[in-house]
Amino acid sequence: MLPLIDKNHQPGNHKPIEGPLSSKALFELSVFSTLLFVFAALFMQFLLTLYTAILLNLNSIAFQYSLFRISFLSESSSSWSVALVCFVFGSGPVILSFIGFILLFILGRIMDFGWKTKLALTWTAFLMVNALPCGMIAGVFFYESFGMAFQWLIGDDLVRGVIALVVLMILIIFSRFWLRMFLKTTYASVFSDNVESQKIFIKTVFLKPWIYGIIILMLFNLQFTNFYWRVFLLSLGYLAIVLYDPRLKIFRKPHIRRSDKKIFTSRYQVIFFVVVLILIGLADNALIYFSD
Repeated sequence: MLPLIDKNHQPGNHKPIEGPLSSKALFELSVFSTLLFVFAALFMQFLLTLYTAILLNLNSIAFQYSLFRISFLSESSSSWSVALVCFVFGSGPVILSFIGFILLFILGRIMDFGWKTKLALTWTAFLMVNALPCGMIAGVFFYESFGMAFQWLIGDDLVRGVIALVVLMILIIFSRFWLRMFLKTTYASVFSDNVESQKIFIKTVFLKPWIYGIIILMLFNLQFTNFYWRVFLLSLGYLAIVLYDPRLKIFRKPHIRRSDKKIFTSRYQVIFFVVVLILIGLADNALIYFSD
């Protein structure tokens, strides 16, 4: 039997892909998701830094504060106790994770959100829920943020490492849940037709934005050595591991609201976001001193 041949097909004459799967649309979607990831990460870091600064000030600890970092001016060992260290540096990630689960509850109950709002909330929930587990991974060896509480509670590096590995395995096991959450933010049914299309969408809205976002976020950490934050961001990549699992099955098609399928409604939107990021970076240079 002769194979079916398209009469209109001419060798060397390939029509460019149009619509959501076109290179332009995928690139714009990746850029948009990158911006959402960066702003969500900065927002979470700002909340955690502000919360920690308030607790330090209430306990009369001297420190230097800016939007995304805290530097200690004079640290008195007599001012600290195990309970205080665990409360100041441990309660923040716990509260953020709790808020992240509340966001997930909201996402699961309210169906009227547009896809852009759902994607923004999904990124925020993803970061906040992982504030504690990924904080444990980052805090194994780095004595910063949650790592301070983690190392005061468990002094043995090996034990902390084993705990972090167990936490990482649990995150990988439940990573399919986050794949479904990101897939629910799609704006076109073509992204959910088969496994490969779903993978293309997840790589576009998560994997590439995660990589690009880390590069951008590192620019906010050039002035100080915060290895904890860098490892925290890198540990979020556990979600990408499942994408390369050949046994990954197709997920149920999500409910898609009617959309104009426009990623950016104006050519000036990207410029606006970039300008805002620059202004945030400049604002981070402003320092506030709190004495004991």
